[in-house]
Amino acid sequence: MEMHETVSFELAGIHFEYDRAKEEMNITKHGISFRIAARVFFDYNYIEAPDDDNEDGEQRYDVIGDVSVFIQDHDKNAILGNIKSFSMYEHDILYVVYTERTTRLIDGAEVEVIRLISARPANDFERGLYYGKNF
Repeated sequence: MEMHETVSFELAGIHFEYDRAKEEMNITKHGISFRIAARVFFDYNYIEAPDDDNEDGEQRYDVIGDVSVFIQDHDKNAILGNIKSFSMYEHDILYVVYTERTTRLIDGAEVEVIRLISARPANDFERGLYYGKNF
């Protein structure tokens, strides 16, 4: 029986989680970590649609967005910056699949959590959708 370890993290006030083994497979296949993929949710221009291909019965969503975003906190400190400035990362537009969950924190408060399922570089068609090209 395979053990699944859920990893949780918070990024600029949004709660995320993912399965560690699934992330390792995603990095091997696509070169994208889920912590990088989470940045699509900070792109004000991201595109989102229900994932109709899922057969598990769980409602999933597909997002296309730019992960090279810049966000500042209230004191104008960078929370997220352009990742190209500190990484060899070359993919800026990603295609991410996720689901929404409600989980309980230790203090008993319910928190909405984005569960990251997969992430890959957007293909040419998806990049065209993102940039508003008509096909």
